[in-house]
Amino acid sequence: MWLVSVRWEEETLQWQSTKADEQVQVEEYLTNSTEAAGTVSPNTTCFCDTSHDRFDTCHLTGDIRIISNSSKILIFSSSSATPTNSTWKIKPYPRKWEAPLMERITELTISSNIPNPETPTPLCTLNHSTPGVIFSSGGFSGNFFHDLSDILIPLYVTSHHFHGEVKFLVSDFNSKFISKYQRLLAKLSRYELVDLGSDNNVHCFHEVHVGTINNKELGIDTTKPPFGSSMETFRELIRSSLSLKKRSITKNSKKKPKLLIQLRKGSRELVNSKEVISMAKSLGFKVVVSGPEETKNITSYSATVNSADALLGVHGAGLTNMVFLPQRAAMIQIIPWGDLKWACRFSYGDPAIGMGLKYFEYEIKKEESTLIEQYPMDHLVFTNPSEIHKQGFNMLWYYFLEKQKVKVDVKRLRPVLVEVLQYLK
Repeated sequence: MWLVSVRWEEETLQWQSTKADEQVQVEEYLTNSTEAAGTVSPNTTCFCDTSHDRFDTCHLTGDIRIISNSSKILIFSSSSATPTNSTWKIKPYPRKWEAPLMERITELTISSNIPNPETPTPLCTLNHSTPGVIFSSGGFSGNFFHDLSDILIPLYVTSHHFHGEVKFLVSDFNSKFISKYQRLLAKLSRYELVDLGSDNNVHCFHEVHVGTINNKELGIDTTKPPFGSSMETFRELIRSSLSLKKRSITKNSKKKPKLLIQLRKGSRELVNSKEVISMAKSLGFKVVVSGPEETKNITSYSATVNSADALLGVHGAGLTNMVFLPQRAAMIQIIPWGDLKWACRFSYGDPAIGMGLKYFEYEIKKEESTLIEQYPMDHLVFTNPSEIHKQGFNMLWYYFLEKQKVKVDVKRLRPVLVEVLQYLK
């Protein structure tokens, strides 16, 4: 595979928007563009970077033709500077270390060619003056954590510097995902998305990014290119797209801080939630409680979270809703039994800090886990959880995430909430 280290544009690209970008037909394009007739740009380049653990990406410039419904991307060059008859394969979903998952992601083929009179060149049916970005909405989409960590944040990092003047082309098109995040996607691109699986056009671009950049779980590594994005600016974008009013908390010793307790059903359920609610109220919190049903409507629930000063919940994807909290709010994660502190900190603790939130955690003891009702105390679940970790993620998930519920010791939890209260006041 031809591999050249990735090159990122340092200057912001300015592109002029026009409605004709979406509607140029073959005849008009053949009249106005010599490239469509077979005379290609000598400045065609392909920079592919497969060196990262999390993602692969290619940056294409020049004469680029994306054949919808075929997973094929053709680049044409009249210059020997770009290798010809070369092929790169890329799956545009930034979780490449998870092999079983990546098997479900559509593989795109990028081919570099010199036009050959004996081989007809696909004619453009739509010509775009803006750059294009290709991403997958497959994978773990539908899980809020993965929606943000695997798709939306990487898409923002990859495309923010275009300031909306960019066209999104989507493989593994998930209509529910697109519909749910339509308002946010509209902030990133002013143009209608293309479903590569059902579209029948040949889309022609002068610049295309295939795949998105994801250097950090549920966050943005500001020390790595492309520069200029951060979780702070991403959260500003979310607030704007959902019309969230509260940007930052205001500390007031005379006002009861609002604590949102987010409850789960089934795995990692907080079985003594009423005791926790009662204790939090006795400390001086104004308590609001939400369950799984409330979280389904992103518009209404984001407003609920945004109105809170603190969010408390047991480890799980629902904690991703902290992205809607105002700046400097508190996030309290209850860590289940099973030697999970590092993983929980990595998944939600560090991202909370990266979002400008104050992070607190409460790690339960084995006596606070419902696992004591299922296994004897001499079982590996209690004597050596790390041995179960060594058996692989599926076993870890089965024992500590799927089968476990939580019954916290409210006396042990109380000092943590006192500390949160003191921070907020």
